[in-house]
Amino acid sequence: MSLDREALRQRLLASFRVEAEERLGVLADGLANWREASASSESIESLFREVHSLKGASRAAGLAPIERLCHAWESLLGVVRRGQLSLTPERVELCRHTLKAVQKLHAGHPLEEHEQAALIDSLEAAALGETVSLPETPPSTPPVALDPSTVRVSTQRLDSLLFQSEALLQHKLEAQAHVLNLKAHAAAFEPQRSKGLLSGGALKALRMGLDELPQSAHDGLKTVLDYLDWSLAQLDRLHFSATRLEKTGKHLAQGLTQLSESLFGELQAVLLLSGSSLLEGLPDMVQDLASQAGKRVELHTRGESLQVDKRILDELRTVLTHLLRNAIDHGLETPAQREQRGKAPVGRLQVELLQESADRFELRVSDDGHGIDLAHLKARAVASGLQTAEQAQALSDSEAFALIFVSGLSTSAIITDLSGRGLGMAIVLEVVERLGGRIELESTAQGTCFHLHLPLSLSTFRAVIVRNAERVFAIPALAVERCLRLPSSAMKNLENRPSVVLEGEVLPVWPLADVLGLASLEQSASELTLLVLKVRGERFALLVEALLGDQEITVKSLGRQLLRVRNLLGATVLGDGQLVPILHPADLYRSALETAGSSLSQQSQQRSAVAPQRLLIAEDSFTSRGLLKAILEGAGYQVATANDGLEAWNALKQGQFDLLVSDVEMPRLDGFTLTSRIRADRELADLPVVLVTALHSAEDRARGLEAGANAYLVKSVGDQEITVKSLGRQLLRVRNLLGATVLGDGQLVPILHPADLYRSALETAGSSLSQQSQQRSAVAPQRLLIAEDSFTSRGLLKAILEGAGYQVATANDGLEAWNALKQGQFDLLVSDVEMPRLDGFTLTSRIRADRELADLPVVLVTALHSAEDRARGLEAGANAYLVKSGFDQESLLDAIRRLI
Repeated sequence: MSLDREALRQRLLASFRVEAEERLGVLADGLANWREASASSESIESLFREVHSLKGASRAAGLAPIERLCHAWESLLGVVRRGQLSLTPERVELCRHTLKAVQKLHAGHPLEEHEQAALIDSLEAAALGETVSLPETPPSTPPVALDPSTVRVSTQRLDSLLFQSEALLQHKLEAQAHVLNLKAHAAAFEPQRSKGLLSGGALKALRMGLDELPQSAHDGLKTVLDYLDWSLAQLDRLHFSATRLEKTGKHLAQGLTQLSESLFGELQAVLLLSGSSLLEGLPDMVQDLASQAGKRVELHTRGESLQVDKRILDELRTVLTHLLRNAIDHGLETPAQREQRGKAPVGRLQVELLQESADRFELRVSDDGHGIDLAHLKARAVASGLQTAEQAQALSDSEAFALIFVSGLSTSAIITDLSGRGLGMAIVLEVVERLGGRIELESTAQGTCFHLHLPLSLSTFRAVIVRNAERVFAIPALAVERCLRLPSSAMKNLENRPSVVLEGEVLPVWPLADVLGLASLEQSASELTLLVLKVRGERFALLVEALLGDQEITVKSLGRQLLRVRNLLGATVLGDGQLVPILHPADLYRSALETAGSSLSQQSQQRSAVAPQRLLIAEDSFTSRGLLKAILEGAGYQVATANDGLEAWNALKQGQFDLLVSDVEMPRLDGFTLTSRIRADRELADLPVVLVTALHSAEDRARGLEAGANAYLVKSVGDQEITVKSLGRQLLRVRNLLGATVLGDGQLVPILHPADLYRSALETAGSSLSQQSQQRSAVAPQRLLIAEDSFTSRGLLKAILEGAGYQVATANDGLEAWNALKQGQFDLLVSDVEMPRLDGFTLTSRIRADRELADLPVVLVTALHSAEDRARGLEAGANAYLVKSGFDQESLLDAIRRLI
């Protein structure tokens, strides 16, 4: 075992050397640019991230001296990045000095202990704004020599080359299709040539009788015979040319095929990594997690030599981390519990990479814990509103196991730093399905095993090509168990739906055209063409018009704008140039279930009047505290305030509150620490926490969510002649309000919006928002649900939609909206994103995972405007994503009209 660990350590060190060489080069280039001009915020951000990544890599490799230096360096760059300190020449020189020290350590030359301590002290003092004198400059070290037979190339460059080689493969397919066309054209000449040869005798006889004809007939017939002779000769020449073109094209296509496949194969091989790159860091991680959980765990791995596409392995790192964390936190027992159950005190975890076929492999993760408690899982699903008690009771074991993949559902009663937020397994399923794979789950009282079936390469995979409703589709072969043709008499109406019986199992049958919402399938009365698919442990059959065969295809992304389109995994181009959509098996199953005729229940009763909820604000800024208090009281909440984190903690321990809104950077107790303390307290652990802060980096956001915050909002401040304060991301566009300002006497004053005032004035005279909508045809108005936690924004949306002729119900947050959707019937949901209890992203994902609601149109209206936020909303399943800052009522109404 020690030899294995030493081998793993050496591989980690080798990986670190390559990564560090690249990052140190970036840092050196960045610092060199600082000599020429003042550093830009982008360059500071870039160097901060490089140092942060280098710190993490050195920690993973067990190189504590480099990690400690990078940690102190990161602290200095962090305060500069936040604008709390400027980049003076002394601080720039200190950064260069630190770079030389790290380069020296990387080259294998250790620093003296006092030398490293002095440098760290200088960095920490500089981060506090103190003036420091540079310690003695470490001597320059020659760069680490690389093997002359190797060259370092970025993976992005390799990905680009692979993409271009995939395009070459497409040209190969087109060339092969072209050769087939040439062959068909050459073959088309053959029947006419045969007829020409057979008619040769008849033509000769006609020529012999020409002299016996009158002159007028003689000349006319001779002209016809001359033309026929010329046509037959021309036919021979064309046939010869077509045959020669076919042979030449075939030769060129073969050469292109060999060259493209060889080039593609070589590039694929370059991007293939051994499984050890995925497994090598696991022992230390597992021991750390086990130590945190108070458990003893023994890890066994297998399959280190299996070669897998680097892009797949990169995606699987997150998957594997979630699976191992869940196994340690939820699956394996403590030593005392294991001994009580007659087990060895040390739990067993096994991670295996197994090759299934030439283009597929399995990642298997198993433990010998107590397994998944189905009764507890169903109870959690009922408690979280995912299932009613009756629905949960009726679930089969496989259907119940599938609940662990639903976003927001956790079997843990508390949130820990290991797991418990109900997101991990949903992320696992999302990643595996995005990679074109599937998951199988086995669980008994003796342990749990996850089987992840995946392609070895992302570039190409085999797909079944089908035709339906005059369209051609590709379905990943990984999800297709079998293709078959059956007599139409095999179709039975079982359990109120078309079904077939295969090998003693009743399989539901859905026409692919119906699943995709296309024209009804015209199927032959004598024969059925079926594809049997297996998705998430469930088998079903798709009825298609024709099976065109199977082939290897290259996958083309639909682009960021169509990052997640229901029923579509991507697209491919066939050899004839036809663009063909690749269908998403899991989405097909969900859509198929909906065609069974699920119906929604009637509208829920109106909410009974309840006492206003009590909120606590922790904010050390007088102005910000007053602004938040005005906003929340205006929304109908009871609000108390605290001047810093410690005062907020004491208030929480002495009073009763429904939610905490907290700043992060506060004296005595910051927001991160306050949140962590709340999560560790038995009485307060479930209290929702919203952090509202100026810290906007991804690292700060991750730190806040890791501490246990339910939402993380970034403050927005605009500078005008008077200081205008944004009313917060949730209230970025509030009717009649442009913002707020603080007068000289400290009074918080709202700034009114002139255009909104005019519209409100018209309404007070009895005008309707949209009189034209009253002329709509006499049909039952469509029913919409608004999910918005802001009282003002909710009222504005309701006025717009009711003015357009819709029936509107409202919900104060995501969870209330979820309950209303499960109990009532609506045609569309308009939802904010940042809401307490259940945010808009999670609400949308939950809707898409629900059999009854999965097809409900969802429009997200939010202040989150970045490309990443928009992509996240569409990935969750939103049909439209509107940003409040550029929002107007017509854009919302246009989106709704398109969807319903």
